[in-house]
Amino acid sequence: MSDASRTRFNLIATTILGLMVVALLNYVSSQNYKRWDWTTEKLFTLSDRSQQVLRELDQDIQIYVFLARGEEDFADVETLLEEYKAVTTRLEIEWIDPDRDRARYQVLADKFGIDSWLAGEMTLSQVPVVVTSGDRKWKVERHQLIVEDFDSFEDADGHKLDLQSERALTGAILEVTTGQPTKICLAQGHGEWELGATGDRSFDAVARELEWEKIDIQPFDLREGEDVPASCNALFIVSPQRLYSPEEVATVDRFIASGGNVLLGLDPLLRKEALQPTGFEASLGNRGIVVGNDLVVEHDESRKLPGNPGDLFLSIDLGSHRVTQTIRQRGGGILLAVARSVDAADGSDAEVLMRTSPNAIAEFDLKRALATDPKAAGIPPRVVPIAVAWEHVPPLGDDLKPVKSDGPEPGRLLVIGDSDWMSGELLDNPQLSNIDLLSSTAGWLTQREALINIAPRKTKARAVIMSDADLENLLFRVVFLLPLAALIAGFGVWWSRRS
Repeated sequence: MSDASRTRFNLIATTILGLMVVALLNYVSSQNYKRWDWTTEKLFTLSDRSQQVLRELDQDIQIYVFLARGEEDFADVETLLEEYKAVTTRLEIEWIDPDRDRARYQVLADKFGIDSWLAGEMTLSQVPVVVTSGDRKWKVERHQLIVEDFDSFEDADGHKLDLQSERALTGAILEVTTGQPTKICLAQGHGEWELGATGDRSFDAVARELEWEKIDIQPFDLREGEDVPASCNALFIVSPQRLYSPEEVATVDRFIASGGNVLLGLDPLLRKEALQPTGFEASLGNRGIVVGNDLVVEHDESRKLPGNPGDLFLSIDLGSHRVTQTIRQRGGGILLAVARSVDAADGSDAEVLMRTSPNAIAEFDLKRALATDPKAAGIPPRVVPIAVAWEHVPPLGDDLKPVKSDGPEPGRLLVIGDSDWMSGELLDNPQLSNIDLLSSTAGWLTQREALINIAPRKTKARAVIMSDADLENLLFRVVFLLPLAALIAGFGVWWSRRS
């Protein structure tokens, strides 16, 4: 075989071998699908809870996206939906450009009752995403995808965007696959947090977060003597400032006994420099929950924030209960303020959710509690429990199976010795797990195990502004210079071989 024939043979064999390698790699990659998220804030990495919801889908979901490719949100929504499709085969996604697919858009707009408007030469749909399953549908509003964070315009590293897309999309999937809307009743009449209130005793921030979970909040006045409505999936009693009467406590007890679920946020009550009872002590004691009439002070410097030592502190010692299990596995922490102790009695069905560090104290005497050196004041530091969950555990029969009661099964109860962890400022902080605790608490108490809350992720709003000259320059490089470079490189290889 001549040198020329050998060269041609080697070239053909190398080409065939290269094509086989490419085909093999393509096959392997298609059978082992994997996407990587290289964004600094992991904007397109689905949360564990979103993935759980997608894996547990037992019905097909149709998603209609009414976005033009020229819209600023298009790329983010497209990338995020690709992550959804990578988890489940139950999703069918249809992209409709309101301008290019005008006829199709008009048919669906009439079907779903969607308006649109012109922004220059581009048609913008009032509702960019509609999620359907069977005869149920849910609209994702434009403001629910990406929201300007106006508070960050003065930040040194530039203003940011709240990327809400995952929360909105997963919430919409839950809405069309779950039952009736969930309702939480918010107790009123004793100075509790209220909807529409101003200042740090407003429940509005919590209500906004729970709205993503399709949970409605309805005020309920316990002073009127009526039973808690059966339509309430849970009753939230958040930071009462006045003592609950025995009759009012009995109303809450009847609600729990009939299958109702209750959250008690019991901040320390101070009157004339003395700590006051809440009225729930005896009722909770019957369920094995011990509410301390004390003030918890954290003395571990690594758990405290600058300022008053009895003010903000971080709890990272979380229990293995379902409410805190995910947060614990992820290594998150809950920021609290001015808490009282809440413990589970020995042998009870209650389970501790959160504890302080071993250097904390819980003291009834305020002067001793606020002493800078608790050991010198004669108060030994210890681990202080500050949150407890209780759920009825039926007794076992002779066959070691739970004995079913004749009446309704009692509901669930969660008691936390602080309410400030639900403040809007702490829920919005992505470095804390307060938002995850709120979601888990609401999901466990309303018995929506699939309930999820994906905390908003912030990213810098980087604008790319190109002039006509910049576009022409880019076009010249892509259309002319890159092909020319490839030709020159190819010519160089050919010339070297010929030589």
